[in-house]
Amino acid sequence: MANLTVRPILDHCIKIGASDIHMSEGENIGFRVHGELGKVSGNPLDTLKAKQILLELLNDNKEAVKEFFEKRDADFAYIHTDGTPFRVNAFYKLGKIAFVLRKIASEPKSIEELGLPRGVSKFTKAKGGLILVTGPTGSGKSTSMISILDAINKTRREHIITIEDPTEFIFKDNLSIFSQREVGKDTRSFSSALRAAMREDPDIVMVGEMRDKETVEAAVELAETGHLVISTLHTAGSVQTITRLVNFFHPELQHSFRYKLGDILFGVLSQRLIPKIGGGRAGIFEVMMMTPGIRNLIRAGDLVQINNAIEMGQSEGMITMKNYADNLRDKGIVKEEDYINYFMDDM
Repeated sequence: MANLTVRPILDHCIKIGASDIHMSEGENIGFRVHGELGKVSGNPLDTLKAKQILLELLNDNKEAVKEFFEKRDADFAYIHTDGTPFRVNAFYKLGKIAFVLRKIASEPKSIEELGLPRGVSKFTKAKGGLILVTGPTGSGKSTSMISILDAINKTRREHIITIEDPTEFIFKDNLSIFSQREVGKDTRSFSSALRAAMREDPDIVMVGEMRDKETVEAAVELAETGHLVISTLHTAGSVQTITRLVNFFHPELQHSFRYKLGDILFGVLSQRLIPKIGGGRAGIFEVMMMTPGIRNLIRAGDLVQINNAIEMGQSEGMITMKNYADNLRDKGIVKEEDYINYFMDDM
């Protein structure tokens, strides 16, 4: 990669199956493959090349240019010449330009292709309420959410509004109609876009991330009025997800919010990735669907019992992350030591 402009770097990323690219002035370029970060040999990225790459990535994106030079960091999307989308974060570290790029699937994969649990297919039939896809950074939350929306697009006639920062995937209308909005470019914030969505005749609203109390309140209000809201959280499982949502609110308001959440929560898909024997990574999933029993546990704040309720709901398509991990271990897909290292602290 002697010609260090964006195109050959992204070509190499796609060729080796990397999920992320790390670049910064004075350092060699790094690629994350199957969760492992490694750097290529050769000359470090000099200041001139770093600035050249920055200009190529910004690509006349006036909003991102303004954000980067005012705030010293910026999130934005970049489409490679072959159509592959990348999510970009440009920032400064120790006074030098740096970038992290995350590759996004150019075509959505089906629920079956992703190997998601069978209960997730019920999410695509939900008419209203709140669906949350959760997990750590890099666990595939966006990929799963795109898959759910793509399945709806192929089977239902709905108006789907997406609100993201930045927009990661451009949907093509099939049976559904998409209105895709980007924070900073098309709207001021997640919460303001959610409140505006009430007047835009939505059936389904996808919110890129629940970042603050205002966004949670606006999403819940939409779900309460009969719309389907789909979003993500950086949480490890159903119990932590519910706890995080409740903790957005003052203790005096948490009791009433738990009742609201019990009424509107449709389900939670939690996921993370674990190394597979022989290379690559496997998804570990948890699916929680709302039932009368789980609704009562949420309202009572008795969240420690939810995992038991999920285990008892296997016939409804539910599964705990531990049971899913057990299946992979028993089938010889993952090592015992990785199973212990990745999951025993959470279970």
